Amino acid sequence: MQLNRLEMIEQSQVEYVSKVSKIQESEEKTKVDPDEQYKNAQPKAINKENDIILDNVKFGYNEDSKEFFVRVTRGDNEYQFPTEDMFRLKQSLSEAYQNTKQS
Repeated sequence: MQLNRLEMIEQSQVEYVSKVSKIQESEEKTKVDPDEQYKNAQPKAINKENDIILDNVKFGYNEDSKEFFVRVTRGDNEYQFPTEDMFRLKQSLSEAYQNTKQS
């Protein structure tokens, strides 16, 4: 019975060595140079509306209302959260509050 266990241990050692060598080979093939990993990444585009584009999502800042917003493009449609109407509503409510505060 001792021999059987020794044979199993030796076999597992051989298998372990072969697996480790395969892993090392695959790691060498897939190594990425630290300077090159960002070359294929899409640059962040910034347009005049203070938008930052990431895939189909744009993050931006509305200077009038001093609020951040998100735009999502899905197909031909573009959605914005909060909407321009919400920005206008907030601005008008803020102005109305300032007027009542001054009175």
